[in-house]
Amino acid sequence: MATGATEFIDSTTADVFIPEIWSPLAIIARENKLLFAKLVDLRYRAALTAGDTIHVPSVGNLTAQTKTKASNAAVSYQTNTETNVDISIATWEYVAIAVESIVKIQSNRDQLKLYTGKIGYALALAVDDVLAGLVDDFGNYVGTLAVDATYDDYLRARQYLADADALAEGDVSIIISPAAEAGLLKMDHYIHNDYVAIHGEGARGTAVEKGYSTSFLRTPVYVSVNVEGTNAAGHDNAMLQREALALVMQESPTTYPAVFDPDYIVWKVVMEQLYGTKEMRDDHGVWMKGS
Repeated sequence: MATGATEFIDSTTADVFIPEIWSPLAIIARENKLLFAKLVDLRYRAALTAGDTIHVPSVGNLTAQTKTKASNAAVSYQTNTETNVDISIATWEYVAIAVESIVKIQSNRDQLKLYTGKIGYALALAVDDVLAGLVDDFGNYVGTLAVDATYDDYLRARQYLADADALAEGDVSIIISPAAEAGLLKMDHYIHNDYVAIHGEGARGTAVEKGYSTSFLRTPVYVSVNVEGTNAAGHDNAMLQREALALVMQESPTTYPAVFDPDYIVWKVVMEQLYGTKEMRDDHGVWMKGS
């Protein structure tokens, strides 16, 4: 056994010979499941060939005359005073990045390629945020913020849509936060197979679409962390028929070819979009306050 003072070649003295290795992998930020733009009304885009506003007129129902028509007597004519809903196309958004030439030359990753997908996601997230923010404008609502919704809350929300004849039109969706889904998973009506007859066959555990959970009260349930709110304050969940909200993309996300700017010696990429959103049928949506 050695005795006395020792001097080893250790990790400090040999530090210049110990390399630091960069992984070929990267920790890519998770992306929210963006649902609202898929579940609202997109039809109005076809009417927008130019301009910055779409006027959507109403057509009211007519009323049968209560009196039996007398012979040789003139009929009474009805006139409806119609209104219109305006969709303003005024949200112009962009995402831009610029990579210095020295980075492009010396980096072991293509920075432009790495962030191209993130640029598109940023714009899609912005649209989803705006639509999610319209939910708490609905005049009909159930539940309490930061409290799990009850079965009665879901039934009442469904009745609101039925009262407006919205259920008969189809395209009804329930959009909830993960916290609200956790509340549903505590509910016997939601998880017990005895209730499948009133919920539909939904894909329990075999989701075929991102965000889709299952069928509940014959309505597809979608789960997204992008429902407006927080776990502490509660979330603005929704039950809605597609025509409750409208999205008009006048300019879908458009990427321009990368250009080189010699003044700054950088490669630049820009993507833009131009759109408008609007609540079209207030009684076709229900603000489901909850967890």
